[in-house]
Amino acid sequence: MIVCLRTVAVPPEWHDRYLAWIADGRAIRQQHGILAELVCEPATPGDETVVITVWPSHEVFDAWIATPYRDALTASEVHQAVSYQPITRYEVTGGYLNLPGLTDCDPSPQHAPEEPS
Repeated sequence: MIVCLRTVAVPPEWHDRYLAWIADGRAIRQQHGILAELVCEPATPGDETVVITVWPSHEVFDAWIATPYRDALTASEVHQAVSYQPITRYEVTGGYLNLPGLTDCDPSPQHAPEEPS
């Protein structure tokens, strides 16, 4: 398994559209093997956002990079509005995931905690 890190500068006026663009691309990325994608925003205003993606292997990630589907996503207006730094790949050599705990923390609207009645 590999993890890819990339810093990005998202103009404030594009913030919501960028997060929606990430969510909208989820299905096609998952069809091509992505295991996870996290957008990590800085705790200190003005710092860059970090995007983390997790892939089963370099081969699966490289195959995604070569698809026309990725080209279509990167040709979008939203993608063009954001400034990207190079991707850094890391081999996963240890650690763990708490999958039930991650489900409880899903920030997507369909997984938001319900309001008490």
